[in-house]
Amino acid sequence: MKLIKGKKGAFFFKYFMIFSSIVLVSFIVVGTSFMLLITNTLLNKVTADTKNTASNLAQMTCELFAADVTRDNPQAAVITMCKNIEFITRSKGYDAFICNKDGEVIVCSETLDEFSVSEKTICEEHGSIKISPLLIKRVMNGEFNEFSKLNGVYDTYYSVCMSPLYLDDSFIGFCVVSAPIKDNMITNVEKVFVMFVLSAAVALLLVTVAVSFMTERIAKPIRNLEAATKCYSSGDFSYRVPELKSNDELANLVTKFNTMATSLSQIENSRRSFVANVSHEFKTPMTTIGGFINGILDGTIPPEKQDYYLKIVSSEINRLSKMVTTMLNISKIETGNVDMNIEQFDIAPKLVTTFLGFEQLISQKNIEIAGFEDLQSATIHGDSAMIDQVIYNLADNAVKFTNEGGTITVKTTSDKNYTYLAITNTGKGIPANEIDKVFERFYKVDQSRSTDVKSTGLGLYLIKSIIDLHNGSITVESEVDSFTRFTVKLPK
Repeated sequence: MKLIKGKKGAFFFKYFMIFSSIVLVSFIVVGTSFMLLITNTLLNKVTADTKNTASNLAQMTCELFAADVTRDNPQAAVITMCKNIEFITRSKGYDAFICNKDGEVIVCSETLDEFSVSEKTICEEHGSIKISPLLIKRVMNGEFNEFSKLNGVYDTYYSVCMSPLYLDDSFIGFCVVSAPIKDNMITNVEKVFVMFVLSAAVALLLVTVAVSFMTERIAKPIRNLEAATKCYSSGDFSYRVPELKSNDELANLVTKFNTMATSLSQIENSRRSFVANVSHEFKTPMTTIGGFINGILDGTIPPEKQDYYLKIVSSEINRLSKMVTTMLNISKIETGNVDMNIEQFDIAPKLVTTFLGFEQLISQKNIEIAGFEDLQSATIHGDSAMIDQVIYNLADNAVKFTNEGGTITVKTTSDKNYTYLAITNTGKGIPANEIDKVFERFYKVDQSRSTDVKSTGLGLYLIKSIIDLHNGSITVESEVDSFTRFTVKLPK
């Protein structure tokens, strides 16, 4: 058995690229989704913290305005507000300030100058801030949050939360707390991104190796199958695809492919043997016929012996005709072009008539025919002419292969649904390793014996084909140098 080794080709690279692309795209989709989730989570966290800080600052400021200390000591109130804002600014890195109802900043973290109110009151950075009336109107309706640059106050986007200040149900101003999105998010996102990229790179490397291995495992047998089919197409069935050490569909395909190759090899050998046998079987009688006819025509054979030789010519012509008829019947059955005339009939009389036709050969070999005296009526439902062919071929085989002075036993039985016919003959028998092959087309059990009996190896194949058409079955039992028994089962 010669192994075929294929080379890596388009199949491997095509599917490797497909699998790798799918994996890469999957990582990109998962990575993008993960980063969006992380970003959204961080944004929600910043927003929630900004709103919470603004609410607390607004609550403390309202309480401070409501206290007597604001009226008695305004500077102390401003210092307290500044301290609150300064705490927020330093601890969280947020920007915070308080505006009056007109949108002007009145207190910020820079309002204090060494624990006293600065002369400038408001620093240059916050002094230029003027909240638009639209935003003031929105904050009057309640606390709100947005991502914006606060009308150009900031260079980048902030999470801005405005919380209103009410004193005795009167709107007196609002608190603004702004958290820089970039500073709060980029560091965390970068850390997560680096971790994901490193993890994805390792995973992608492992997946790439696995995909490469799996793709090669699929591609290699396919290349071997391709190489094998090229050999088979040229008529060389000696090559076999290496078996796979697994139990999956691909391994089963390779096993079945090799089984098919073995079957094709056997069929090819049988076909060649059949062609040789048929050629020989046609050539011998045709040579005989031609020789006798020429002898009669040129006077070599005297007139008183012409009838004798013409009978031989007629016998050879009949044998050729039967051979051609057998091959035509097989061809019709295989192509499904056979017309069946189904009827109910008894095969017992057919058995008697058929064996009577072999009377001369039976007498020459001194064969004993047993079972006819106890033969039961055996009704079947089928094509009478086809069943005649089955009985004739079985009888012909039995007579040919029965030993001198041997016995042929015929028996019929039946049950509710089926009729059984058994024909047993003594003789050489069939070897156990060949008994399963006797119904194969072109097959001969004993090649050395085929020179004595003129057979093409189609008789039993034709029998089985006809019985299969009738939804029946045929089995064979045999013991070497003892007996052979063919049992036919046909529907009633």
